[in-house]
Amino acid sequence: MEKDLGNAVPREDGGGKSRQNYLLSALEEDILTVLLGRELYGLQISQAIEDSSDGRRKINVSSLYPSLRRLEEKEFVTSYWEINDVNINSKGEERGGARRRYYRITPTGSKVLNESREVREKLLRWMPV
Repeated sequence: MEKDLGNAVPREDGGGKSRQNYLLSALEEDILTVLLGRELYGLQISQAIEDSSDGRRKINVSSLYPSLRRLEEKEFVTSYWEINDVNINSKGEERGGARRRYYRITPTGSKVLNESREVREKLLRWMPV
């Protein structure tokens, strides 16, 4: 059964993926931008977006992690789990390390992000005829 795309007409992009899959939400674009050149776990991504917007954009985990999952499904990011060896709690006691899932942008994610930026630049320069 085919997915109803409304008026959208997906185009094929050489690799067999429809261009519809390359559309980014504002949050997805922010996440990919933050991940350029670095690997971060979820809370670091959220903090980077909040800090960079001087606190005007606070990302709730209920929207962050589903967005990261969608980006992984689209193959725009990959992730891996890492466990910190030892944590020291507030009483100075050793505890087992926390598991953190680190994310990194893929070459496809970088390409899509660049395309999205190019569209924004064209929108800024667009003039009616």
